[in-house]
Amino acid sequence: MEDSADLRDILNTVLTNAGFEVAMAETNSEAMTIVQKFAPDLVLADCFLSGAGPIAIAVLKQSRPNLPVIVLSGDPERARQMLPDADAVLGKPISLAQVLQTVVHFVEAQKADLRSGRADS
Repeated sequence: MEDSADLRDILNTVLTNAGFEVAMAETNSEAMTIVQKFAPDLVLADCFLSGAGPIAIAVLKQSRPNLPVIVLSGDPERARQMLPDADAVLGKPISLAQVLQTVVHFVEAQKADLRSGRADS
């Protein structure tokens, strides 16, 4: 979930080039549809996406507690306070290397949990 078209395009390119299958959303409702339809391994979201960004993220974590949610925010301290259940908060402007490293970390951890039978989402 990211409302900046430029950042969505950059993230899409970086993650796709790294071998990830990517579905992008501009709004919370689009993101929720994607999550329900495709059951992603991870969500990368703008915390303050127009509408109910923090609420949408909280709903995601409530419905799929083991789904890693990485939050991007121009105000990371506020994001951490508003979303204590977020798995990671990365400040904007973002470092593409840090985003990729964080995504890889959580996807690999999710795969390890599935192999060991610990994931229930």
